[in-house]
Amino acid sequence: MTRMPDQRDQHRRIFISYRREDAAGDAGRLADHVQRRFGAARVFLDIDTIEPGTDFVRVLRESLQETAVMLVVIGPRWTSLRAADGSRRLDDPADFVRMEVEAALGRDIPVVPVLVQGASVPRKEDVPPSLASLVTRQVVALDHAEFHDDAERLCERLAKVIETDDATRWALVRRWWPALAVAAIALGLAGYAIRTQYRTPATVPTANGEMPASVEGTIDTLLAEASAQHRRSQSVEALATLARAREMAPASDAVRQMQEDVAMDWIRNVRVESGTSSFGAAIKPALAVVDASLPSATGARRADLLAHSGWAAFLMWRDGDRRLNPAEWYSEALSVDPGNPYANAMLAHWILFQSEDIPRAVTLFDTAVQAQRGSEAIRMLQWAAYGNHRTPETHVQLVRLADSMRRGGEKLSMAQAQSLWGQYYLAAQSSREHERKVLLDALPPDDHISTLDWAFADYAANDESRRRTIRYYVALLHARAGRLDQAVAGLRTLDVEMAKESGTLRDAVQAALRGLSSGR
Repeated sequence: MTRMPDQRDQHRRIFISYRREDAAGDAGRLADHVQRRFGAARVFLDIDTIEPGTDFVRVLRESLQETAVMLVVIGPRWTSLRAADGSRRLDDPADFVRMEVEAALGRDIPVVPVLVQGASVPRKEDVPPSLASLVTRQVVALDHAEFHDDAERLCERLAKVIETDDATRWALVRRWWPALAVAAIALGLAGYAIRTQYRTPATVPTANGEMPASVEGTIDTLLAEASAQHRRSQSVEALATLARAREMAPASDAVRQMQEDVAMDWIRNVRVESGTSSFGAAIKPALAVVDASLPSATGARRADLLAHSGWAAFLMWRDGDRRLNPAEWYSEALSVDPGNPYANAMLAHWILFQSEDIPRAVTLFDTAVQAQRGSEAIRMLQWAAYGNHRTPETHVQLVRLADSMRRGGEKLSMAQAQSLWGQYYLAAQSSREHERKVLLDALPPDDHISTLDWAFADYAANDESRRRTIRYYVALLHARAGRLDQAVAGLRTLDVEMAKESGTLRDAVQAALRGLSSGR
């Protein structure tokens, strides 16, 4: 369980309000993301924060007094859910969600509607008068296909509210980084044009056409500097350093290749904050490098550049330019290099972004992996495509992806573990029996148990609730393997441990025990 806040955390917490039947999975996933960014003590989510046996209303009220910002997670059923007597929950003054939001609005703190699952902002006539001001607040939407990126942009906005002055200044730098990057590179290119127009080139070849030793040494130094900047994700600085090297040695293949590598990495990993910049503006300097290199590029390198041109088109498509079709660039890249890892993986991502053709996407991803290069980028695309598609079939692919990484000796990042965890968290609900069965059948039982232990070793290390959820699934997998006594023993132990608790996991454990008992 999450610890209660110490004095330093008070008045700087993030309160996540949601309806369980409407958006529990999205709220939990958002909470995990925000906790990684700000720390668990800064985030209030009832299922994680309230200890068993605690007065729910008292803890909610106390936590609201310590809240700096409230995130109201709104799914398609947020306003329409009804109580057992048929009345709409939102019309009940004692409804917990209504009480949470009313209290936050009354304290005049930032209250942010967070739309999930394609939900729209509630209409004023659909909410009680006490919640009317909620519908006029600035809204954040978490797109299921780009959940991680959208949540990260939300965290950047939250940082301005709850972090220290120094951290806030850094957040402002990050906010304006795309515009500063464009300006810096534009000035650098302008300076380069002026220098090359009005003075003699710095490099004069020797009689045999080779580069002078002094210049070669300088180029090596600049390449090393750019490499270090690139490793620190200082793409602006790296391209500026490489522009100096290119000026001194226009024909250097090493300089050109590193420029292209930095530019492609920039395009793949660009981040922008909603409302402050567009993807198109943020990638403009990097895309200029790619465009300049394409005419002379051949073979696999040309396919790499074409694939990243396609990814740039995808980003600008997300900006709103629906005239663009990234698949055109990906297809051209594959016509040059059919096994190109970037083109195959990016096309697979686009297919799942646009359609339900999971088999084709799986085949393309498999081809990308077989190329044995660009592995980190491919994995990133696989997790994004499978993790955000939200169907039982793609959940299966996510589990199989984790199993493949385990067998290959790869390491799972916390973001990937979080994405995988969401599938198990949701499938434990009593209403999701089909999803749970499909998930359990994704791998042979013993392989599945090994993958669970490997995937969540760090993610669940300090969270008893998560460890119990894993034990619940391990018991179900033992049952699938025919080890019924071991399965029942594990479930009974869990049931005893949670005797004083209530909630989804306890219900799931008891339902599993009943099912195994009747089956025996």
